Amino acid sequence: MSTRFIFLLSLTALLLFSQLSPSLSKLQNAAAEDDDEDLSFLEEETDAVPHGHGHDHDHDHYPDPDQFDEEFDNEDDLDNYSDLDDSELDSYKEPEIDDKDVVVLKEGNFSDFVTKNKFVMVEFYAPWCGHCQSLAPEYAAAATELKAEEVMLAKVDATEENELAQEYDIQGFPTVYFFVDGVHKPYPGPRTKDGIVTWIKKKIGPGIYNITTVEDAERLLTSETKLVLGFLNSLVGPESEELAAASRLEDEVSFYQTVNPDVAKLFHLDPQAKRPALVMLKKEAEKLSVFDGNFSKSEIAEFVFANKLPLVTIFTRESAPLIFESTIKKQLLLFAISNDSEKVVPIFQEAARLFKGKLIFVYVEMDNEDVGKPVSEYFGISGTAPKVLAYTGNDDAKKFVLDGDVTLDKIKAFGEDFIEDKLKPFFKSDPVPESNDGDVKIVVGNNFDEIVLDESKDVLLEIYAPWCGHCQSLEPTYNKLATHLRGIESIVIAKMDGTTNEHPRAKSDGFPTLLFFPAGNKSFDPITVDTDRTVVAFYKFIKKHASIPFKLQKPASASKAESSDAKDGIESSTRDVKDEL
Repeated sequence: MSTRFIFLLSLTALLLFSQLSPSLSKLQNAAAEDDDEDLSFLEEETDAVPHGHGHDHDHDHYPDPDQFDEEFDNEDDLDNYSDLDDSELDSYKEPEIDDKDVVVLKEGNFSDFVTKNKFVMVEFYAPWCGHCQSLAPEYAAAATELKAEEVMLAKVDATEENELAQEYDIQGFPTVYFFVDGVHKPYPGPRTKDGIVTWIKKKIGPGIYNITTVEDAERLLTSETKLVLGFLNSLVGPESEELAAASRLEDEVSFYQTVNPDVAKLFHLDPQAKRPALVMLKKEAEKLSVFDGNFSKSEIAEFVFANKLPLVTIFTRESAPLIFESTIKKQLLLFAISNDSEKVVPIFQEAARLFKGKLIFVYVEMDNEDVGKPVSEYFGISGTAPKVLAYTGNDDAKKFVLDGDVTLDKIKAFGEDFIEDKLKPFFKSDPVPESNDGDVKIVVGNNFDEIVLDESKDVLLEIYAPWCGHCQSLEPTYNKLATHLRGIESIVIAKMDGTTNEHPRAKSDGFPTLLFFPAGNKSFDPITVDTDRTVVAFYKFIKKHASIPFKLQKPASASKAESSDAKDGIESSTRDVKDEL
């Protein structure tokens, strides 16, 4: 019985194996065919970008005003070196910097250091950064001078301490923070020894000033544009200490304190009000803000931070940090030329009153060459007609455009929908090309769905920037790849200018970014192309990930060349035989 069972089992296995063998053989043959595929005709001189995974980075947030006039300066600088004598290079030595008083921080000692020391300035730098190298001697000199003030200056090599750099959201170099009792704020001052020392001495000073007479109060109200007054029970003690601590967290606002009811009255406080009381005055459309929270350092600082901006902030180099650093992330931006400002800014200002503490209102003067024009271009705003745009801030950088004329009712409805996340995002787009017959298809925001998200095509997309050197180096290779694959109907090789076009499915972390969208899987995230930047490597990547199988036919010219070589070889062999005979 057992012998018969074993015989039947063996017979079944033999039949099953005989059925599977052809399939396995086909798979093995296909794999061998792929391995044996002759791709030598793809390897020519234009494949000169081996493993160059370089990126030119352009972060998805407001352009930094400090960088408006710095772009592409490096190309001009290179031209200036053409007449430099080699002997000058040999004799040049980097200046010696005495940075013995600058503390080197790493992940292991960072938290303890900024917590245990009351005042700490920290520079996050990169060794190759020119701005960091320029700052180094100034920073070291400031560290030495401030030792007597019990202020510590430290530095972190962000290229080595990656986790610290990520924790403190380091986006560029140098980034300098000032810590007070472990709480940090960006340093906005000049990058000179004197500038650093002056700024810090102001920060660690008394912080608040006493107003004892009505005459002093009247002088202040005339001279100051923005101030905070605390109406306290005493000029010393816990209340004064909380106010002083809050003042050190604010750079742009002066803090004062009084116990005089007549002074309080001048500042629009009820002399009989329960103390401590606090008020903020500004020479703006909204002149008065009254504090109604707990009289603590953190709540006072939050109140001042939320109220120090005017109802509408004009975007300038100076105001940019106030906008970026605000705890209120959502913004409404009015884009208008200076001639229209008298007409539309008051309307915008009136709308701002309705959303105080919920949205930041920003006016961008479009015809201001210094900052207005670059910001308008960044947001894709063109023309001269006033436009209102909503912006979610730098975290997800979504934009929404108000259609039609700028009126109070429209801004109000638009703002309410923005707060409730009811708006449809706006994405920048160049005009759709009239013809798109090249080997590399041109993708813009408005034809992205049609070309890239076509479920019947396997699509390779390059997101590039016209000024990007790595993109320019890649172009000959990318064009050659497209030329070789143009006969394959299921494959599209495409490119999109990432500076003037946007799409929610086209996320780039720098230029160039290469993404592959397999056919039939367009609802999933694309595959990031991480391979050598050669035609052969791209071809193998596409063949591996394509949903629709294909085979690249060798060009006729390459086949003829091989035939010719073979013929020449035969003739040469024949001649050799004849010679031997």
